[in-house]
Order: sequence, then structure tokens, then C-alpha cells
Amino acid sequence: MEIRVISEKKEFKKIQTDWVNLFILGEYSVFQSFEFNYYSWESELSKNKRNTLCIVLLGNKDMLLAILPLYIDSRKRLRFINDKHADFCDFLVNDVFDFEVILFEIRKQVLYTSVHLINLKEDSFVYNFYKKLDIKNGYIRSFEKYSDLVLSGGVFPDNYDRYKSKNKAVFRRIKRKNNDKSYCLLSKDKGAFPIREVTILKERMIRLGLRSPDFLNDNRLILLEELFDSDRLLISMIRKDMEIYAISFILKNADEYLFWISLFDNIKMIHIYNYISFMEKVSGNNKIKISFGRGAYGYKVINFKPDVKQLFAVFIFSNTLQKAAFLFFEKIRTTIKLIYKSFTT
Repeated sequence: MEIRVISEKKEFKKIQTDWVNLFILGEYSVFQSFEFNYYSWESELSKNKRNTLCIVLLGNKDMLLAILPLYIDSRKRLRFINDKHADFCDFLVNDVFDFEVILFEIRKQVLYTSVHLINLKEDSFVYNFYKKLDIKNGYIRSFEKYSDLVLSGGVFPDNYDRYKSKNKAVFRRIKRKNNDKSYCLLSKDKGAFPIREVTILKERMIRLGLRSPDFLNDNRLILLEELFDSDRLLISMIRKDMEIYAISFILKNADEYLFWISLFDNIKMIHIYNYISFMEKVSGNNKIKISFGRGAYGYKVINFKPDVKQLFAVFIFSNTLQKAAFLFFEKIRTTIKLIYKSFTT
């Protein structure tokens, strides 16, 4: 088996066809697509010169069998590309491999001090490989949660059997409250990326204190526009005349849609109305999956009743001292979060 490490953007671009071919063989999320990984590196991660691209290709002379979409960050940690903003991470695999051996071989070619693989679904290749092992200097733990639901064919909200009459009444009330507004679903073939509207709403949220000053920086906007132009991103919008009230960036992959980033004015339930409008729009004859991504936020769970599921993380360290230091500081971070939460709730 041949192990090849790609560290240059021009080589990254050259494997697009092989990546797409491997991607369509498995049930991956849009975060494993070539477009998400390539434009994440080009638009964001490559801007930090201390980051190093480290895509690992496994295969033989006839076929590419696996892609490990990784990079080494400024602290010499081996990570998934854009894992901070990719809701679900995994390797693309079309065979059985011993990833412990592969990581050992990678270390002969590139320098890293630890491995941080986060946002792993329970059925991911990475989690299922490592959960069976007693990893030397390794650590596996639950991470964040995520939520999703499957809509049957038909009209929303009647195409989801968990909605009782009370839930449907809430949806109707939200729609009536916003019946003076119009809904628009933008895609690549229906117009250009609405940079003016996005910028206006982003700046309004920052001004109202709803988001931090670095929310949707220039590099992130470039990534969004690249994903939109490559037909991986839909934009769900609520407006009245020339005023924009809500925008949701929705990643799509076949019959799956994921609410990724949302912008909204300080109007009660306006973002819920945007979600309702989108699900009405895309409901039809076939089943579709709606994902609310990472974070089991109360308003999403209460209003839309999705399945809430667990994500996991795998950490591998160079030695026991490094592992002990990580666990010590993680305990401190957890304690600080609990104290902060007790004072803010």
C-alpha cells in the first residue's frame, strides 16, 4: 500500500476527481466533500502560515482507497481541516486499514506532536476504529451533541409524525405573525451571492450584541461564497420590501440539508420562521433529512423535536506527560464553564 502526503495547494486541486469519486461511494456529510475541504483551506486555514496542509492518501497503483483530510495547526496538532466549523468529521475510506500504523508512517514524513480528531459521529470510521483499541497515550470521550430529523414525503409539518396539534398550532401562529414578510430560497442558478444583505445583517447583529465583532470575518465570507458558487450552499432569506430580517446558510448533499450558520434581526421567533419556511419549501414527494448541526440548542429541540445524538473525539499524545497535561487543563476548562454557567442561568 502506498501512503502519500499532500502539503501543497496545487497538489490538493489535482486530486479533485479522485476525491469526488471516493466521496460518492460512501454516506458522508458535506463536510467531507472536496469543495468544503478545499475552500476551507484556501479561504481560511492557509492564511495562517504556521498551518501545514497534511492530506493523506492511501491506495495502490490502480486505485485511491482512502483520504484523510487533515492539517497540522500552529501548535503542531494533527487535525481535520476546518474542524472548528465542520459539524461532522471523518476519513473517507473504501477499505479496512490500521490507522495506528498509518499515523506511525505519517510521522516519518511530517512533524506533529499530538492528534486531535473531533466531531465524530458514532458511525464514523475514525470512532469505530479507535473505540476498539486500548490506545497508548490516547483518550476517547464524548464531545458535543447534534440533532436531526427525517421528513417523509408530503407537506410540512404534516410529514413529521412527532408533531402533534399543539406543535402545528405554534407553527401556524409564527407564520401568521410574519405574514407581512416574504421568503426567498437562493441557489447558484437563481442569483448571485447576496453579499450586501449578508453584510448588513451581520453588522446589525454585532451592533445589537448578538454576535462578537469577529463574526463572519472576510475569510469566512469568501468560504461561504465559494461554497455557494460550487452549488454546495443554499441561502434561506426572510425580508420585507428592502429590509432583510433573517438569513440561514444551508449546506446540501443530495437529499440532506444542514442549517449551518444563521443571521437574524432582534425579532422574536424570526429565525424559527425562516426554518419553517425552508422546510415547507423543500418538502415534497421524497424523504429528506434536516440537520440542525452541532449543539442541541433548546429552541431547536423544543420547536422541531429532532433526534439528539452524541458526537465523540479521539486524542492521541506523544507521551504520558503530554496526555496528563491535556487532561489537567481540560478539567480546569470544564470547571470554569460550569461556574460561568451557574452565574448566567
